[in-house]
Amino acid sequence: MRKYMLLTGMLLFLAGGSLAQFKIGLQMTPILSTNRITADSDTLNIETNGTGLRFAFGPIIDVQIKENYYFSSGLLFVSKRAGIEASRPGDAGTPIRETYKLQYLRVPLALKLFTNEISIDKKIYFKLGTTMEFNIEEEAKDKANFLVDNFKFFDSSLLAGIGLEYRLGVNTTIFGGFTYNRGLLNVVSDQAPLDTDLTLKNDYVGIDLGVKF
Repeated sequence: MRKYMLLTGMLLFLAGGSLAQFKIGLQMTPILSTNRITADSDTLNIETNGTGLRFAFGPIIDVQIKENYYFSSGLLFVSKRAGIEASRPGDAGTPIRETYKLQYLRVPLALKLFTNEISIDKKIYFKLGTTMEFNIEEEAKDKANFLVDNFKFFDSSLLAGIGLEYRLGVNTTIFGGFTYNRGLLNVVSDQAPLDTDLTLKNDYVGIDLGVKF
């Protein structure tokens, strides 16, 4: 993990030094975390179990490429929820529900596009890219957990968003927007001995709030 973080830091430093302008800021994102599950089992019906309110926060950086075109990155702490529900076909009893708390360090890599001012000091932005995410903690929230033993160290997701920036002064800008992250990789590393492989991908929808200097 230290190698990835060091490499990302060097790239951001070089980009900031070679291009005309960059902005550093702080971002806080309340998120609704959920997941998609694929499991072709003949003995169990395995489905997603709900969503949960989580959060992400950390420093961000926007590096100017051209006018209204920016490379956007940062280092965010992200909390996620993974939920699984399992039942036997034809069994009328209460299904087994499992919940896992996952925590990641996330490095977003996105292109951010700005419109011209829609009114004084206000611009709309669009962003699209991907993420590198490193698992720093995982915890089973229910004693009945048995389907997943461990989660993978690395994850990645597709990142898309839209928002509004408002310039308060020469060097200060606040922003708010919506972001969608769709997991690209199966995060299950070790699982219970089932008649199928369990595939779980994390998704979330969030509200980005922050300030840049």
